[in-house]
Amino acid sequence: MKKIFTLTAICALLFSASVTAQDFPSDPGTLMVDLELIAADISSGDTIANQAPEGSGAYASGTTLTITAKTIQGYTFEKWSDEVTDTIRQITLTESMSLTAWYTHNSYSILFKNDNGETLSEDNYFYGDEVTVPETPVKDATDEFTYTFIGWNPQVGPVTGPQTYIAVWDTTTNHYHVTFFDWDGKTVLYADTVAYGTLPEYKGDTPTRDTTEGTVYTWSGWYPEIHAVTKGENNYTATYTEKLLEFELTIVYDKDTTIQTISWGEEIELNAKDNTDRHFVQWQDGLVENPRNVTIVSDTTFVAEYADSYVNIAVAANQWTFFCLPQLMIADGWNADMLVTSDLAGVAWGTYNGAVRAEARSGWETPEMFNALQGYIIYSTKAGNLRLNVYAENLMKEAMTVPLETYEAEHAQNANWNFIGNPYNTELSAAAITVKGLTDASATIWNGTGYTNELLSSQNLTFQPLQAFFIQTNGEDSLSFSGAQSPAPARTAQVEENSRIDIEATAGGYTDKTRVIFRSNSSLKYEAGRDASKFMTATAPVQMYFLDVDNVQCAQIVRPAGEDAMRLGYMIRTAGEMELNMPVYAKDYELYDALTDRSYNLSETVSIYSEAGTYNNRLSLRPIKRVPTAVDNAVAGSTTTKLMLNGQLYIVRDGKIFTVQGTQAK
Repeated sequence: MKKIFTLTAICALLFSASVTAQDFPSDPGTLMVDLELIAADISSGDTIANQAPEGSGAYASGTTLTITAKTIQGYTFEKWSDEVTDTIRQITLTESMSLTAWYTHNSYSILFKNDNGETLSEDNYFYGDEVTVPETPVKDATDEFTYTFIGWNPQVGPVTGPQTYIAVWDTTTNHYHVTFFDWDGKTVLYADTVAYGTLPEYKGDTPTRDTTEGTVYTWSGWYPEIHAVTKGENNYTATYTEKLLEFELTIVYDKDTTIQTISWGEEIELNAKDNTDRHFVQWQDGLVENPRNVTIVSDTTFVAEYADSYVNIAVAANQWTFFCLPQLMIADGWNADMLVTSDLAGVAWGTYNGAVRAEARSGWETPEMFNALQGYIIYSTKAGNLRLNVYAENLMKEAMTVPLETYEAEHAQNANWNFIGNPYNTELSAAAITVKGLTDASATIWNGTGYTNELLSSQNLTFQPLQAFFIQTNGEDSLSFSGAQSPAPARTAQVEENSRIDIEATAGGYTDKTRVIFRSNSSLKYEAGRDASKFMTATAPVQMYFLDVDNVQCAQIVRPAGEDAMRLGYMIRTAGEMELNMPVYAKDYELYDALTDRSYNLSETVSIYSEAGTYNNRLSLRPIKRVPTAVDNAVAGSTTTKLMLNGQLYIVRDGKIFTVQGTQAK
């Protein structure tokens, strides 16, 4: 603060006046006086520059002047140095003089205050002084705001009068972190920075919580309830309502299905009950426990697997049905109580004994005990089922090997027929059957109207469940089955060239088939005389068959390899064209028609006209007569002829005599 001092000594008296022009005497002897007017600070005595009253100069003695003290900004006129206080005055100059106009330098109070009225500093300053600004003030932050000093209001400048300066603050609203946690208080679902006093907003995905231990969770809100942001932690945790899961339980008892809603963890009892014709086998998950308790933890379907309490063998009306009884897991024999024929009529039973043919029902005996794996024949005048009172799962399914039962016929040749069958209640690939001791085994099969013979190695040969068939073997061999669940893969048939002739006869829209098989180890007489005969049906429009040496009609015939002719017979009910086709044929044979004396190549389709009736001596298969070549005769002139001696047939080849069995005669 500047001090104001009072001068104790005044150096000169200054006048300040408005000088009015006076007429000075022109007399050179006129006395002249000087006038000096000064403006000064009464406190410091310092001259106030450029502010002296006007009128200083030389005047004639006795001159009267009017002088005026100036108005000076920042100063207040106090008095003249001669103690006169009038601002405007008159003086008469009688002598030189100095007159001072005394001024007081104006002093003002300058205050600095905070915006809350707190005085930060207070001082007096002379007009025009530069103000000393106090240190930058501090304003404590609140929970809501933070303050930053930005200056004074008004702006600080030179002193022009009393002034109060107020501190000016920039106000910033405080922001605080807001965090939304999942139910575990750790997983952050959404976070933001929100201004104090503002209601936060959750902008994340709707919270979800995984189902655990059968409980489902539904988001229900936040804890605590959302409120305006305050200083400190602003945390919220997702809350969920809990409810036990409900599941759909489906229970299938055979054909009876029930559906119900069960809560998680609830225990129920499953109880599958047998009915008249069906019985419980197992649950779909493989368990056989019944009844059983289960705990529900998901949508679940329990299926009680049932099976028929019997096994049916389909029996056609007025036809022979070949069947094989399966081997039980507990026994091999079947008695009459286990076989039900109540839905059949005119039932007759039979089996093949090597001597009695299946030409009619006469001569057959009903077995007292039926053996598993043995073939049987049943006849009924009414179609239906032969019911086996046994659970299918109690039948043998595993691989098995059984000895073949050899039924000797009247002739002790090498063709031994065995009437057996598929022992499984499932289809069985023929390739899954092997015969010990016989590499190229074949099966003779009744097809409903006749017999066919197929190699077991045939690619597509499949036996139906419990189907009976014949196998011809040499001696005490055994038969092996690979098992119902895993039959061996089918093998491609390895059929020797010229080993088979298939004949199809078509007339009146009906087709009949027969076959001849050539086998090197077969004996002529037995094969021709003891093969299974053809089943005759009086209603068939056409039938084709072979004739054996006893004039028996055979559905198929097995012959030794050679050059013998074979008679073909046929029955046709209505006169007309009969077409013969050989889809499989031996190249060394031809078809001969004795009525027209014409031979046909077996690769052709042959059409002949025939009157109605039975013809046993018109058609035959005979070897093709070849013209020997040099190559054929290179070793020896091989020729073959037939010779009958004492009623016995012999073969003459290369000058040597052989029996039809291939043994050289002595």
